[in-house]
Parts: sequence; structure tokens; C-alpha cells
Amino acid sequence: MFFFKNRRKRNEVNAFMRRLVDCTTPAYRHQEELRREQRASRSLPVLLVPFVDGQPDMQLTAFGVTKDLSSQGVAVLTQRPMATDTVAIGFWHEDYCEFIQAETRYRRPVVGGYWQIGLLLQEVLHRGDYRALAHLGDLADRLTTSENPTEFEAAFATP
Repeated sequence: MFFFKNRRKRNEVNAFMRRLVDCTTPAYRHQEELRREQRASRSLPVLLVPFVDGQPDMQLTAFGVTKDLSSQGVAVLTQRPMATDTVAIGFWHEDYCEFIQAETRYRRPVVGGYWQIGLLLQEVLHRGDYRALAHLGDLADRLTTSENPTEFEAAFATP
């Protein structure tokens, strides 16, 4: 039973990542790069929400940009490293922010004071399971409905 549950979770993550990769323009990589699975070079905005004591901590949320994607992982560039090993990563897809739970595989400083974080994707998270993700997801959804930068800043302003 345990193996089927994990396989179902992986398949759900794989299906989501394929949809995300299919709706973006490819940037081809060098042929000599050998990996177990193919990566797609994509730059997509994401939210990174660290888990603290088993719960997503909205106060520690950071913005990032994907560097590359695969069916099981993603490399993200961000302005600060994530101190926790478990994060929720929010992807905007069709005007909706969808969260996936991920395990941090590596943290590397890169040029300009940025960090590259490698994440192993584990399962799609449902907003209703965590109050913080429900609230953050609703705020994130509003970012795609307006092109007004003031509304963008106001949505994420700390009260």
C-alpha cells in the first residue's frame, strides 16, 4: 500500500510538471550534458514557503525564478537561502497558484548575492490542508488578475 501511495503522488507531480513544461517555450541544452532525466530550461516566477514545525510559515515566504525543471525537480534562483529542508513551492499556472511540497537537495551561492536551490518535488499540496497556503494562494492569484504594480505590492505588504 505504501508503494502505491508514493507512486500516485509522484505521478500527480509528474503530470503537473509536464503541463507546466508543455505551456512554455523550450530552450535547448547542450547534447553532451548527461542526466538521468531530461531538464527543461524555463524561467518561471515561484513562491518559496518554508515549513517550520510541520507547517508552512508565510512570514518567511520568498520569491524566486526557476532555472530549470524536470518531472521530479526544479532549480530555483532566489535572493536568500531557505533555512529549512522542506518547502512549499508555488507555481502560477493558468491564473492560479498551485503548491508542491519539496525537499531541499542543495543550496549554492551564485554571482550577485543570489542563491540557487535544488528541490526534489514530492507531492501536490491542496490549499485547504494549510491555512497559510490558502491565504497566500489567494493573494498570489490576485497577482495575475491585475497589471497594476501598486496592487501587486499591496497584496504582499505586511500589515
